Order: sequence, then structure tokens, then C-alpha cells
Amino acid sequence: MEQVLGHLGVDPSKGLSTGEVGVRLARYGQNRLPDPPRKSLWVRLFGQLANPLVLTLLGAALIAVVVGVSTHGDQGFLTKFGDAIAILLIVIVNAVLGFVQESRAEAALDALKSMTAPTARVRRNGDVTVVNADELVPGDMLEIEAGDFVPADARLLQTIDFAAEEAALTGESAPAGKDARQPVADDMPLAERSTMVFLGTTVVRGKGRAVVVATGSQTELGKIGEMIASTPDEKTPLEQRLESFGRRILWACLGISLLLFAWGMIKGGRAWHELLLEAVSFAVAAIPEGLPAITTITLALGMQRMAKKGAVVRKLLAVETLGAASIICTDKTGTLTQNEMTVRFVFASFRRYRVTGEGYDPRGHLQADGSPPVDQAPQSAVEGKLPPTLDYLLATAALCTNATLEIDNDTQRWKVIGDPTEGALLTLAAKGGRAKESVALSHTVVRELPFDSDRKRMTVVTLDQHGREVAHVKGSLDVLLSLCVKIATDEGVRGMTDDDRARVQGEADKMSGDALRVLAIARRVRPSVDNPEEALTLLGIVGMKDPPRAGVKEAIRTCRDAGIRIVMITGDHPITAVAIARELELWTDGDEAITGSELSKMSEDELRARAMRLRIFARTTAEQKLRIVNAFRALDHVVAMTGDGVNDAPALKQAHIGVAMGRSGTDVARQAADLVLADDNFATVVDAIREGRSIYRNIQKFIFFLLSSNAGLAVAVFVVSFIKGALPPTPLQILWINLVTNGLPALALGVDPPDPGHMKEQPRPSKAGLLGARDFFGVGFVGVVMGLAAAGLYVFPPEAAHGDIGFIRAMAFTLLALSPLFHAFSCRSQTRSIVSQRPFISLPLLLACVISAAVHLVAVLVPALRPVFRTFPMAESEWFLVIGLSFAIIPAVEILKAITRARAT
Repeated sequence: MEQVLGHLGVDPSKGLSTGEVGVRLARYGQNRLPDPPRKSLWVRLFGQLANPLVLTLLGAALIAVVVGVSTHGDQGFLTKFGDAIAILLIVIVNAVLGFVQESRAEAALDALKSMTAPTARVRRNGDVTVVNADELVPGDMLEIEAGDFVPADARLLQTIDFAAEEAALTGESAPAGKDARQPVADDMPLAERSTMVFLGTTVVRGKGRAVVVATGSQTELGKIGEMIASTPDEKTPLEQRLESFGRRILWACLGISLLLFAWGMIKGGRAWHELLLEAVSFAVAAIPEGLPAITTITLALGMQRMAKKGAVVRKLLAVETLGAASIICTDKTGTLTQNEMTVRFVFASFRRYRVTGEGYDPRGHLQADGSPPVDQAPQSAVEGKLPPTLDYLLATAALCTNATLEIDNDTQRWKVIGDPTEGALLTLAAKGGRAKESVALSHTVVRELPFDSDRKRMTVVTLDQHGREVAHVKGSLDVLLSLCVKIATDEGVRGMTDDDRARVQGEADKMSGDALRVLAIARRVRPSVDNPEEALTLLGIVGMKDPPRAGVKEAIRTCRDAGIRIVMITGDHPITAVAIARELELWTDGDEAITGSELSKMSEDELRARAMRLRIFARTTAEQKLRIVNAFRALDHVVAMTGDGVNDAPALKQAHIGVAMGRSGTDVARQAADLVLADDNFATVVDAIREGRSIYRNIQKFIFFLLSSNAGLAVAVFVVSFIKGALPPTPLQILWINLVTNGLPALALGVDPPDPGHMKEQPRPSKAGLLGARDFFGVGFVGVVMGLAAAGLYVFPPEAAHGDIGFIRAMAFTLLALSPLFHAFSCRSQTRSIVSQRPFISLPLLLACVISAAVHLVAVLVPALRPVFRTFPMAESEWFLVIGLSFAIIPAVEILKAITRARAT
């Protein structure tokens, strides 16, 4: 202690002078964590363009502009530059959609509160004053007490019954007792540094004085922040698949386009800009321009659906990632459990009572084994209908505490002000009708012996309504049992026998085996003035723990059915963690648990070799959580990480998708995560997985639809380019088909109802592509059928065309626009027949196809638009021919599906 003060150059009785504070502030900087780096508005906007398909579209737009400028004649501006304008509009719409959705999520997170304490009580110039926390410097003398946020890392100099809540930093669910006099080794784990308090934690009990030893980025919280900043941003699996997919399509299309251009130049007889326009037409036909925009819209709609279920998505492409998760690394405290100590069992008068209710909410009952709930006594009563021993126990639990319960105005949930253990006892008393406020009416506190780590007990002496002094004591069973000479029963108080002690100890051992923390409660009427804690009467024992969240067990079962392995990573003791895992049905035969100290001795290869057998990682640090996530990633798993504490943040960022708690989670964790659960409900993760799997399947559906429809366009353009005198569809016609007539059906496929069987399937392999070999065969098959049907109009033109090549191109334009509308109904399933799909007709898809057909008719029937789209009026016979050829895609695909099903059997 003296060495610390000497190193910092401070007199603890006076603190720092104002001048010295200024010097140190200039040297160390403000006590403020650096804001997380944020991309500028323009960087985020242009980031939406960083996609191979989008960049190709920009290149196609540039070529279209060059062709338009090179075109001679009296053609209007829209006719010359319509292709370029249409392409650029699509690029802009896609970028704006993605930018707006992600900006909304960032705005929601900006409203979250910061963890940093706003003010601090500090001794300077010999006086205690209140200063802004960001003005603290190393050497400042802090005065802290219960209820205070710790404003910096500090070495404790004096402590009185002192404890701090450090779950956000260490993962420990129980408050950490502190003692300024206790020797601590330099290499002691963070959770066991009993002479230190840390920025971002809360004092829950007692008073203390401390000297600041680190501020800002030098604090433990700041070091974790630097770890987060050093963790690179990684692309989601969907981003990687879309980029790889886009690059392959891009190079294939550009290669064929160059071949077409080169072939035309070799043949000769045509202007270069006409050949360039033809090459651009093929590229535009083959590249699914609508893919980025429809993917963005589909993900945005999924984002909105997830928000309604309590999940705020920060990054649009993260919507799908949970659906690919094969490993969920989850924190225990505050994620699987409520981070609210709750009494589960009471043992009084040799009867075991089960306690119902959740958290600090006083609604609940005490129910003896095999009996109905114990009637609650009136709140104002001193003695009521409770069994006598239980009545005394609850009264003592309510009086022997310095904590209080109150409603949080923001969340409308009950919370404890003070020690969580005392909050659990207050809640227990209230459930039995012995709320602290009502019991205190008939008792006056005259003396208190606070809890400390040596005595392991606390005593409050009161005057009851009869004027008698009563000592109310709570503490460790091994300490109190030796101080008790009597035991209370419902038949009266009697001397405690060895058999009584054995029965009480046996019940305590049973509670401990269930990972319950056991406290004994005793009292003495008219205690000794010199030692009120001798010759006590044991009232009973209580067992408490941080209970699982509602719905978590069911969520774990669903994950198991979905082939997702859940791994618990916690700062708590391994015995506690295993007990919670067993209660949640997370622990199975062959599972293993490992502590952080054991993990630190393992090499990366050893960790990977054992990773799939390890179910629980206990007493882990932030660095070790990062190692665990990387180990699963190295095994080619898609890793999701859930957590709420500062110590979870680096792993949240490193995982493929980080899921933070929005209500109880820290600001640091939320900033590092991709998904924030507004309701803190682990079960919402399962809803997000279900949504993610559905979104991915729907993305596969509309990608297959777009690719196969574009393949039809590409085949038509390619074949027609070899037909002498033929005119292939123009880039504007192709864009119209891709974006206007194909866009809505693709979007409808993107919101197709989820298949209930999705959550019974194994996660898709991390290296799997968006489409498989069978899908690409289907794309080619559909492309050939559609393309050859359109090319057939050039080879076998209807008599009414009278050899007008422009009229034939207009008919092919309509055929290629209508064929995908029929084909969309076959794309809802890769294998099931169109008549066996459920529901048989998707109303959104039907509506989308009807609207698309109607919109296309505008380009054909409105005379003013015919010069732009190069269309002509058609007779009934020509319409029947075009519609018949368009419908032919359905029986063709049905035959292919039937062959596929037959081969599968």
C-alpha cells in the first residue's frame, strides 16, 4: 500500500493539489474511454457499392454512356441514354436501401447509456469534492460507498464491509468482497484481486477509500476496448458467398462478352459501337442486376420482422448469419440466467419449502414439499398465518439487511439497491408477506454488526413491539451452526442435538449439490450486550442462486434439434456452471468442463482437438473467450457468441455474429455485437436462427429464379447474335425484364413463408456455396428452354411479322418478360411438384406476378413508350403464341423435378 502511494506521489490525507491535477491531466489525458471508431457517412454510403455485381453495373453504365454518345441520328436523349440511366438508378436504389437500414440500427444504439460514471467524490487539497469523472488522474483519492459507480481503476486503502458487483467485467455472478489489508499476488486473476476496484463496476455494500492507479484506456475496461479495436471486422458467411458468387458470374459474363465482341470484329460489316452494345447486352442479360437490391430488401424485411420479436440488427447481412450458426458460445450470467439472485428453497422446522417467482419481483409463494402454497400474511401484520418458525425466519431476513427493493422506472422491473444476496432475502420475505417496510413498523434498530470476510455474518439488534431486544443474524452455515445452541421448531424452541445439526447440515449439502448458495438465519431474544451473537437459536437455512431465464430450456432443445451445439463460457465457478447446465438440459454424457487456468496451459492445437467435447469453459477471461471463438472458427464452424459484459465484447466482435443483451448488457458489448436482443431473452436467439434459416432459403430461391431467368436472356442474346440480320434485345429491354418484371416475383420469393422443417435440419456447411451443382444444372436447363423459345421466334417468325426484325425482337422481349412469371411458381421448391407445395398458391407471389405482367403491358400498349422500349402492338394470335411459349417453362421444369425425385429414390 505504501509503495503504491509512494510511486504515485500522493499524501492520502490531503490528496493531490489542483496544480498537480493539471500536470497529470496533461500527461495521462482525460479519464475517458475512446469512442468506438465509426465510418463516416460517405464511407458507409459508398461501402454499399463494394460489390462485384454493382461495380460491373457501373462499368456497364459507363459503356452505355459511351455507346449513347457514339450513336448518330436524331434519336431522343432518353433513347440514347436510357440504358445508362436505368442501370444507374438501380445502383442508387440498392445503395440507399442498405445505407438507410444500417443507419437506423446505429441510431437506435446511439441512444444506449454509457457505462462510464459521470461524477466522483475525490479528496483534493485536503477537502472532499465532487468532480467530473473524466477529470480524474492517477493519484486521486476516491471516497466510494454502496450505490456508487467506480469511476477508474483504483487500489483500496481502507474498506468497511466492502463488496463490488463485477459481473460485467469478470463474469462472476456474486458480488466480490474487497479487503484493503489482504495480500494479493501480482499474478492473481482479475476476479480475485480483492484490493482493487475497477472502472465500470458498482459498489453494492460498505464504504472505502482508494487511490486511482489507472484512467481511460489504461484501465482494465480500456484494455478490453483496445482488444476490441484490434480485432478486425470480418465479413459474414453470406457476404463471402455473395462476393464469391458475384465474382464467378462476373468473369464468366465478361469473358463471353469479349468473345462476342471479338467475333463481331473478326466477321466485320458492323460498327464497333454496335458490337460493343451487343456485348454489353449479353453482360447485362447474364448478370442478375436485381440480386443486390432484392437481397438488400429481403434482409431489410427480415430485419424488421426480427425487430418486432426483440432483436435489433446492426448490420444488414448479419440477419442471415445466425441461420448458418453451428456453434453458439453463450455467457451464463445475465444470458442463460437472470443475473438476479433468487431464493429457491427454505428449510425451517425440518420442513423444506420451495419458493416460486423470478428475480427480485416479490410476487411468488412458499410451498412446503407435498403441500399447497403457504398463505401469505397481511403486509401490515406482525404475526400472521405463516408457520411460526418460517414467520420468524422471514422477519429476520427482512430486518438483517441494508438493501432495498424498488421498481425501475425505465424497465418497470424490480431491482435491488445494495447487495444482491440481501435483495434475494428481501424478496423472499415479501413473498411470505413479511416485506421489510411492514416488519420495520414494529421494530426499531438499535445496533448493527456489519458483515465482514473474517466473521462471515451480519447482525442487527432491534427492539420489538414488546420492548424486547432481539438479535437478528445471517451468515455462513459453518460459522452460525457452531454459535447456535437452540433450534426453533413450530412446536417451540428446544436445545439443539447432534442429530439436529446433522439433519441441517445434510439439507445444506443437498442444496450445495444443486449449486445453491446456502445462508443460515438465526436470532436471539434479549442477547448479551457484550456479545449479541452467542447462544443463538437457529431459525433455518435458505438456498439461493441466479436462476435460468424463462424459455431458455426450450430454446436449448430447439437448438439441439437444429444441430446447433451450445457451449457455455462463464466467469463463474465450474460447479455452479455445470449445475446450471444440467438444469437447462445442456449437459450430456461425455461432456467436459474446463477452467480458465487449465485453458491457459493448453496449446491452440490441444484446444482444437478437445473443443467439441468441452461444454463449459469456467472462470475465463476476455482473452480466453477470444481463443475459444477462434478455436471453433478454425474447425470451420460458423460461430455465434452471446453475452452482456465488457469481458464478452472482444469475443462478440470476433465471432461470425455477436449477440448482445440490450436491457442488461453493457454499452461496450452492444457496440461490439451485430445483433442486440432488446428483451434480453435467450429464446429470441432461436427465433433469430429460425428467421435466418428461412431468409437464407428464400435467398437461394430468388437467386435461382434470377439466375435461371437471366440465363434465358443470356442464351437468347447469345444465339440471336449468330443469326444473320437478327437484332438481340436491347440493354434497356433486358434491364426492364430483370428489374421490373423479374424484380417483384424475386422479392415475393424472398418473403416466402418459412418451412417448419428448417429447425429440424443440420446447419449448412460453412464452405457450402449459395447454389449446388444440381441448382446450376437447373439454371442451365431453364436458360436453354427460355432462350431457345425466344430464339425460335427469329428462326420461325410468325407470318404476321412480315419479316420485320424489330417486330420479332418486340415479341421476344415480351416472351422473355412473361416466361419468368410462370417460372417463379416452380422456384418455391427445388424438388416438390408445383401442385404439392404448401400453401399451394403464395398470395404475395401471385400478386407480384400479376403486377409485373400489368407493368410490362405498359411498355407494350402505351404508344408514347413504344419508341423507348422498341415495342409494337400485337394481334390476339401473336399474344396466344407468346403466352403459350412462356407457359411452356412450367411443364419443362416439372419434368426435370420428376426425374430428380425418381433418381433420389
